[in-house]
Parts: sequence; structure tokens; C-alpha cells
Amino acid sequence: MIYIRTDANEIIATGHVMRCLTIAQEISELGSEVCFIVSDEQSLPLICDNGYRYIVTDSQWNSVNPQEEFRILQEYINETDTLLVDSYYLNNDYLKCMMELCKVATFDDLFTEKKDADIIINYNIFYKIFNYAERYKNSRSKLLLGESYVPLRRQFSEIEPLDKVREYMRPTVLLMCGGGDTQNFICSCLGYIRKNDIELFRFIDWKVVIGSYYPHERELDSIISTVNNIEIFKNIKDMAELMKKCDICITAASTVLYECCAMLLPTIYVIVANDQIYDADAFSNNGLMRYSGNFLNERSLTTKNILLYLKTLTTKKKLQQDHKDRMKGMIDGNGAKRIAMYLK
Repeated sequence: MIYIRTDANEIIATGHVMRCLTIAQEISELGSEVCFIVSDEQSLPLICDNGYRYIVTDSQWNSVNPQEEFRILQEYINETDTLLVDSYYLNNDYLKCMMELCKVATFDDLFTEKKDADIIINYNIFYKIFNYAERYKNSRSKLLLGESYVPLRRQFSEIEPLDKVREYMRPTVLLMCGGGDTQNFICSCLGYIRKNDIELFRFIDWKVVIGSYYPHERELDSIISTVNNIEIFKNIKDMAELMKKCDICITAASTVLYECCAMLLPTIYVIVANDQIYDADAFSNNGLMRYSGNFLNERSLTTKNILLYLKTLTTKKKLQQDHKDRMKGMIDGNGAKRIAMYLK
């Protein structure tokens, strides 16, 4: 059995659960059973929708007692099982406890502490800024590092991206911010562009994606009620197909940047959470994407930059093509399968 320990709620949104579900699908394809472990029932909708078994520990998602959870899980897990841990709130004390039960794997993209785990995963392109080799040179940990392990959903390897810029009368722009958008980035972005360049705002066909825990639907509804060029997608399952229909993406940094690379979609991105800060330089290097700023503490500058870059990209198709060309070959879509093979 492969157990996956993660959480989702209105604060941390769905990113951790989504990438775990992607890996879970590949584990199932390899013939192993999967069971999710979560702190509370807020995390269950996505897991139940996908038909996986689950264990609810009835704990505080951001303050888990490792010894207490050990006592709960020892009733289920044995030494032949594997536990994948995906949460910034489960530290090395937790991992060491679980190592007494079974094989343990964990994501480590912040490099804050040495992890006691059999498998360490960091699929981000910025992993090279951290010295994993030195930290784990005397460890038995297997390191899964780099873009070969990006856990994208299978649709991103099955749908052929557009490698040439589309001939269009009006550009289609995809706008999103993950499952939670606690900083109200989507409404702020739409509001700023509408206020400061109404012609561009009206010229664009907007596709806005929101997630399960999106908290600003009333404000978003008030915006779209007065226009006819914004379409809302909630809990979308065919993201690759939607990306293929779009010309530009505006998004918060996260795994979605790799999805945009897979679909060769020119992208403007921002930081909306502290764990995204390493993406700032990594994805803007060599003209791969356009970084607009840290929305956490530079809202005015960030939205101003978004508008500036958006005007540039919508008028310069050659620049759009340059972004597409730089993304080619970066992601092959088989990362989740590679991770699953090590977990099995």
C-alpha cells in the first residue's frame, strides 16, 4: 500500500492534493493501492471525487503532533508500505517518526532542514541553487531532482500543444491563481487593467479559472455582471485543453508554470506566497516567462507590470513565438510516472 499524507483547505488551497492525486493515478496504473491521510474533512472532496481510500486523523493541519499521529497510523501502516508526505507543516520530527513505520518519501523544495527520508523530491528548475549533494552525501536518501520529476497530469502529455502563434482577431487570456487566491489576485488584476486600459480589457477574451476554495466569488460576479468578455471555469478538469485554446496566461507561480511550459503558453506570473519566491528568477531567466513582481508586498507595482507586459505580448506575436520556442522540450509530462516507480 502507498499512503499519501497531505491536506487542502481555504488557506493552503489544493496544490498539494492535486499533485498527489496525479502521482496516485500513476501508482494505481502500476498496480499498487493508494490511501490518503488527511488532517480533517476539508481535504476530502477532491480525494473522494477520485475514488481513493482515506484516513482522517482529526488533527490541526498546521500543528500536527508527530507522536499522536504515529499512534494513529501504526494501526494501518506496516514496514512493507510507503508513505509520501506532502505538506510544509510536517517537519523532520514527523518524518523521523514515520521512518519507524515504513519507507518514507517527501517533497523538499524549500531546503530549510535536512530530511530523514528514503526519497527526497524537488522537481523545480531552481533546485540547483541548493546543495543537495553535500547535505545528503552521508545519507541513504534517494534524490529525485529536476524537471524530469514534475508531476503533471497525464493530459499534459496526451494533448499536443500549439507550437506556433495563433492568428487571431482578439487574444484569449487565461487568468488564474490556484485554488485559494487568499490575496484576491484575480479581482485585483481584472480591476486594475479595466481601470487603466479599458480598451485592452475589452479587446481580450478572458478565461478565468477558480478553485474549490476560492473566497471572492461575490466580488468576481460583480465584475463579470457588467461585461460580456469574461468566462469563468470552476474546478476545471481539462486544463491542458483550455490552455491550448489560450494565447497568453497570467498566473501565480506554482506547478502551473510547468503546465504552461508543457503547453507552450506564453506566461506572465507573480508571487502570491512565500514558498514561490525561488520561482521569481528561475522562470524569468533566458526569457522563458515574464515575472511581474511579488504581489504580497508590491501590489501596485505588480499589477502595473502585468498591464505593461500584457500590452507588449498582445501586440508582438514575434515575442509570443520566442516564448514558445524557449519552452520547447523543457517538460515531457512523465514526471509523476517516474516518482510513482520509486514509491512502488
